[in-house]
Amino acid sequence: MPRFCFNLRYALRTLRKSPGFASIAILSLALGIGANTAIFSVINALLLRDLPVRQPQRLVELSAARADGDVPFSYPMFREVERGQRVFSGLIGWSPSTMVNVEVNGDLGQNSLSSVTGNYYLQLGVVPLLGRLLTPDDENPKAGFASQVAVISYEFWQSKFAGARDIVGKQILIEGHSFTIVGVTRKWFAGMTPGEPPEITVPITAYPSLIEDNEFTLGNRSLLWVFVTGRLKDGVSISQARDQLQSFWPEVLLATASTQQQGPRRATFLSMGLKVVPVPMGVAGDLRAQFSVPLYVLLGIVGLILLVACINLANLMLARAAARSHEMSVRVAIGASRWSLIAQVLTESLTLSLAGSLLGLAFAFWGSRLLVVLMTQGASSPISLDLNPDLRVLLLTIAVAILTGILFGIAPAWRCSREDPAAVLQQNSRSLSGGTGVLGKALIVMQVALSLVLLLGAGLLVKNFQRLRSANPGYERTNLLEVSLYPRPGGYDHLDAKTYHQQLLARVSSVPGVRSVSFSDLPVPCSEAWHSTVSAASGDSTVSPRAIADAELVSPGFFQTLGIPLLRGRAFAEGEDESQPRVAIVSNALARKLFPAGDAIGRRIRFGFMPDYQNLEIVGISADARITDPRNPAPFVIFFSVLQFPEQWGELIIRTEKSPETLARAVDAQVASLGHEYALRTETISQALGGELVEQRATALLSGFFAALALLLASIGLYGLMSYIVTRRTREIGIRAALGAQRASIFWLVLRETLILTMLGLLIGIPCALAASRLLASLLFGVSPGDAPTIVIVSLLIFVVGLFAGYIPARRASSIDPVVALRIE
Repeated sequence: MPRFCFNLRYALRTLRKSPGFASIAILSLALGIGANTAIFSVINALLLRDLPVRQPQRLVELSAARADGDVPFSYPMFREVERGQRVFSGLIGWSPSTMVNVEVNGDLGQNSLSSVTGNYYLQLGVVPLLGRLLTPDDENPKAGFASQVAVISYEFWQSKFAGARDIVGKQILIEGHSFTIVGVTRKWFAGMTPGEPPEITVPITAYPSLIEDNEFTLGNRSLLWVFVTGRLKDGVSISQARDQLQSFWPEVLLATASTQQQGPRRATFLSMGLKVVPVPMGVAGDLRAQFSVPLYVLLGIVGLILLVACINLANLMLARAAARSHEMSVRVAIGASRWSLIAQVLTESLTLSLAGSLLGLAFAFWGSRLLVVLMTQGASSPISLDLNPDLRVLLLTIAVAILTGILFGIAPAWRCSREDPAAVLQQNSRSLSGGTGVLGKALIVMQVALSLVLLLGAGLLVKNFQRLRSANPGYERTNLLEVSLYPRPGGYDHLDAKTYHQQLLARVSSVPGVRSVSFSDLPVPCSEAWHSTVSAASGDSTVSPRAIADAELVSPGFFQTLGIPLLRGRAFAEGEDESQPRVAIVSNALARKLFPAGDAIGRRIRFGFMPDYQNLEIVGISADARITDPRNPAPFVIFFSVLQFPEQWGELIIRTEKSPETLARAVDAQVASLGHEYALRTETISQALGGELVEQRATALLSGFFAALALLLASIGLYGLMSYIVTRRTREIGIRAALGAQRASIFWLVLRETLILTMLGLLIGIPCALAASRLLASLLFGVSPGDAPTIVIVSLLIFVVGLFAGYIPARRASSIDPVVALRIE
């Protein structure tokens, strides 16, 4: 310990004498370590941290397993499993957040709401910040709707009530129904979906009354909407729980089958399996599913950034070691061991690294919050992530600091331990040798290669975003306005949806500047469309072509308004309502998939298992358009007429004669004039496309920034190395000039060495970059991991940067006065 304290004091004294070097080193490390800590903080908060509940490792999720993915339970299924289970101390049911009308003090707005069973908070083991939480007594449907209660989130309490302490007992209106606030949850509590807390939580028995759908009842066996979480009893393993649940699962399915009629729908229901998985970190919500892969990609990028910074600092430390070789040799000559020299150099590097880590934590605090803002732009509901560093983040930062210090300190330490003190002490300033040698040049080559890897990855992500943003969507997106409709409280009571839609379309069509109007049940684009299996209605469904297709309900003028051409057949007719045979229009890609050998017009298909979708006649084939997923140029889409399947709320798509923004207010007024709905969101289709690409935009922006930082570090490292070489070889260059060497030859001597190092880095970096870029394949759409133009542009960029990094030292070398150089001692 005394030896370490001595080394630390000596390191601080030495670094104090070189404030420029110390500042550059600490700032470089702070950027590298801070970026790693910032991204890891977000990953930790969203993907790794256990739920802030009692014994989260005892929580498991139950879901039904189908061929097209896992699905939640119906309410009768949940209650049937609850009655039969013997392995959980409690089984809770909850619904994911949905947006509802909430009126607070006369102010009507949209907020996220979740419904839960009465034992939800009790089983999770959480306590309120104010008041109380829901109890099993609140779930009693016999209590009457007028006495319903609600729990609000910390964020909702702050935003709507300014943190008032007398909040308990106040009333809010949810879809026109009165609810009494009984409690406030603690900050950062998000239920079972990390980062996406419901702003309001109500008893599950009150939920159907808040949904504008007469078929949405607790007893409806067709609606799979209840997410189920269980807490294992002490001493019960998850495998034991799985075995006990599987023992009566077939009886659960038989007792809660959505139909008693024999057929594909009942057979599919009865064939569902049971999935039981541990969920100590909660259930994957939209935020986690959307950003888990991009976050890990960014973590890999900033990890390489830190490695580039380490190589850069290793070169600077090598230069310092070369300059201090005389000092080190004197210490050896008077009795210091080589191990003590290594310890001294490593102490200096660790001191720099720890100082950089402390500054990096400050950068991480700011950077992690900026990252969340970039990730969640345009989110309809609040995002709440606890980004405060916990023990895992602090341990990672300390580990990265120590590893970093060793990485950039080991090269100069190794150099000091290998030098012959006698030979060094015999040298003087007239010696022609100097520089950082082969090791320093090797580090520069490695730095250039890593910079190429980062730049190529960033270039591919940026090009991917540009391609998606500028890709032809298959429809005319100019002068298109999209209005998201949402019902007012009680707005759909006793409403004839067909008549109302006719009135609404007529009202909006009368607005000056509107060319055409259509209706869709989904926004354009929408990557979360309703989808199911579609196949030919005749023949053996097990051998005939099948596909998973997205479904969309549209009005007859939909294709004309968006400018999607019909390749064959016809559009929906105004007179085709529920009394007419069901018809459908399919995308060209789906038609080719289902009927590769013939025309699809007039053929009959089935979609899913609902009775109304089992005998559909194809009347039209539309051109492929990116109306669901903007990343897929040829999606499988099936369109139904909203006149045959009346939908109460959705989207208005409006084609305008002039700038669509100028008509937004007039259109919103026409929607409001009918008194049933209001415009929840009004935006152009281009803006909607931008919202769908927020993940790609954030990834491209951040990866581009970090790649530029890596390039800057590489150029600084190359410039520093060549400047140091020129300084150490001043006498040699002076002798060359005195003997008749021309300025151009001296200039080229230095620049050539820079370009050789850059070219070697490119030769090594290109195959490494090609291999690394394949890891990004899942994030790329329409861009190959080996995209040749991107490789050429990135290589030329690095070459030009290397050229400029070597130009200034080369010019300085060619300008050296031989008389001054020969006088240097």
